Amino acid sequence: MQVSETKSEGLVREFKVIVPAGDIELELTNRLTEIGKTAKIPGFRPGKVPMTLLKQRYGSSVMGEILESTVNVSSQKAIQEKNLRPAIQPKIEITSYEDGKDLEYSMSLELMPEIPEIDLASLEIERVFTEVEEPQIAQALKDLAESHKRFKALDKPRKLQQGDLVRFDFVGKIDGVAFDGGTGSDEEIEIGSGRFIPGYEEQMIGLSVGDEHLVKVPFPDDYREKSVAGKLAEFDVTIKEIKGPAEVAVDDELAKDMGLENLDTLKKALSHKMESDLQQVARVRLRREVADVLEDKCDFTPPQSMVDQEFEGMWERYQHQKQDHVHDENCDHGGDDENEDEKRNEFKETANRRIMLAILLAEIGRLNNVLLDESEVAKSVQREAAAYPGQENQVIAYYEKNQELMNGLRAQVYEEQVLTYILEMAKVTDKKITLEELTKSPDAAAKPAKKGAKKKPDAQSKAKPKAEKKAVKPKAEPKATKAKADKAKK
Repeated sequence: MQVSETKSEGLVREFKVIVPAGDIELELTNRLTEIGKTAKIPGFRPGKVPMTLLKQRYGSSVMGEILESTVNVSSQKAIQEKNLRPAIQPKIEITSYEDGKDLEYSMSLELMPEIPEIDLASLEIERVFTEVEEPQIAQALKDLAESHKRFKALDKPRKLQQGDLVRFDFVGKIDGVAFDGGTGSDEEIEIGSGRFIPGYEEQMIGLSVGDEHLVKVPFPDDYREKSVAGKLAEFDVTIKEIKGPAEVAVDDELAKDMGLENLDTLKKALSHKMESDLQQVARVRLRREVADVLEDKCDFTPPQSMVDQEFEGMWERYQHQKQDHVHDENCDHGGDDENEDEKRNEFKETANRRIMLAILLAEIGRLNNVLLDESEVAKSVQREAAAYPGQENQVIAYYEKNQELMNGLRAQVYEEQVLTYILEMAKVTDKKITLEELTKSPDAAAKPAKKGAKKKPDAQSKAKPKAEKKAVKPKAEPKATKAKADKAKK
């Protein structure tokens, strides 16, 4: 095998590889010999079939496998002989091959940068934290109560108004013809919640129990149910019951609504959840702090191919999120080209920074013999599964079958292990800050790749600790128009 370097620019390398025809012929002969041991060809016993006949019968079909195997083996051998550390899988293109002649192909790859060893004991890191206090728990309980609105029967009959809960029947038609799923019975909705398509709820205001009314609403042009998108629909609505909003109370009933025994139990659960959320935010802040300190000690340019992959993944998730919330009136969609360009620049900056940190952590782990703890990987899978009550086994099985997903999880766990190791070796100062101080800064690593540039928040996440998940009903329309299939989320 002949390997010659044809390009060397920064971290990019290109090579021309020539594999002698004799090597390929030998591999073909060996493979056909194995096939000949069991091949059943009239007139010949297994193992006695002439090689010329085996080549006629199986040569063309086997050659594809041999070429693929030859390229894989020879490229890996070339990488090892040259002591190269590829950032991602090399790109290979066969440039020349004919039967009986040498195989020639080009191999293009980008190398991992050389990272000097860092004296971890010299690092000075500030670790911030905050504590959940009683006023914060009280506010969280109030927010929780408001998100779990209750309704009560009216003291005396009156017309439907904003904020009421109404139970009604409806029959939907387009061009006078009822459409599939357009009939609903005992549908309940809070007027003003925005669950139905724009204009629907407003037309029911002022109706009384027993009233029948024709609601006319156009479906949006970009409505997800394409069969009704852009069309004018008419719904015959019959009001069956009206309930008014009850007083929002923080009491044992609220706890029972949440599936807990009493208010004290709810407070403890809420406090634990808030503490957990704050710890996560503080951990991400700490990760950013470590990244800043490491970059000050070791600045370098990460492989562009890795940065591009990270950016593409981030951008794809962002586009999915925009699509998922296309009907959410409270969602800031941006939309104009200037905002789109700004988002892309923010994402590219964040991707660059994330890859820099990932490389630094991986290199520190390698140089200090930090080994991946598979038990922590298993715990991470269990935590992911716990987020889907009743489907834990399916989630675990999905992870076990998806090698790419497991590799991503292993990488996350390993980075956390390296981060913990760095903190054990470095000079760490703990600093207590307020909740406002903790949450006012972006959660993700946001320091630009170039020093001196202004910091920008991670465009991907600006999370704040959540006191508790609110029981918000999904954005919906009358049953007739609900999507028939949910999109799979990454």
